[in-house]
Amino acid sequence: MKTAMLSRWHVHADDYVKEALAHPEIDVCAVWDEDAKRGQDWADELGVPFYERLDDLLERTEIEAVIVDTPTVMHKEVIIKAANKGKHIFSEKVLGLSVKECEEIFAAVDAAGVHLMLSLPRLSADYYLYGQKLADEGKLGKLTSFRCRVSHNGAVPTKENPHGWLPEAFLKKEETSGGALIDLGAHPIYLANRFGGKVKEVKALFQTVYKSEVDELAAVLVSYDSGLMAVIETDFVSSGLFHLELRGTEGNYLVEGKKGRMQNAETGGDWIEPELPASAPSAMEQWVNQVKRGAEPLITREDMLRLTEVNERAYRGRE
Repeated sequence: MKTAMLSRWHVHADDYVKEALAHPEIDVCAVWDEDAKRGQDWADELGVPFYERLDDLLERTEIEAVIVDTPTVMHKEVIIKAANKGKHIFSEKVLGLSVKECEEIFAAVDAAGVHLMLSLPRLSADYYLYGQKLADEGKLGKLTSFRCRVSHNGAVPTKENPHGWLPEAFLKKEETSGGALIDLGAHPIYLANRFGGKVKEVKALFQTVYKSEVDELAAVLVSYDSGLMAVIETDFVSSGLFHLELRGTEGNYLVEGKKGRMQNAETGGDWIEPELPASAPSAMEQWVNQVKRGAEPLITREDMLRLTEVNERAYRGRE
């Protein structure tokens, strides 16, 4: 599948191209970037042509697919352009800045008959799959509360990086439309949505420590029609942490780092460390399997849409 890389803006662009280069069914064959110098340098590294104009790249009929890592505010324009030219699309999160944008993207993808995948990597993680199995089998009773924190120190200044190790553009509203919540906070949001279902109400608080243009910390409360309440916390200004709690009327499941433990009546109320299942295929592998073999992906449009919905309602609440 001849595939073009569209922008090196996002910090995960290098991770995606590395995975694509290692995949036996992907041939990285071209680069476009809204920053021409950055794009040319990347194309030189990869040994592929650079296109200064996106339209010129998309006109190449031999290019079957694109991997999108543009500034978040450009997703709708770039993805719809690619779909209109018949390209399959893999994109960094979030898909769009609003539910309306997501729906417009879906409409373009459907009209073109191409496949769309959004990178939501923790839905493939063994600790999530085990938690979902517990929930599906009723091992925790009725789910009542979810709490998840994801953080890193990307905006903390150092001598080497006065703005932190994150690219400075990540802290500029013009290119991101949001900060810690829309980027890092995506992970707890899409996990919470899987357990909660339809969103009922969203309340959020945002904070900065180093006076960035966007939020460096965020805390969000989400209630769901199912009765679940989620507490979502994220930031760019503390030591790296992943913590998840899933609680129900008959048991609890906790994840710290990548280690899970649970307790319910079957364990006699004792905490145990269960054997976790194998991780699911990555988002990129799911995308290739869908394009090449028509396999139904684990990551769904509902995941994509509800992620944006929570973000949109959280940021809108502070206006």
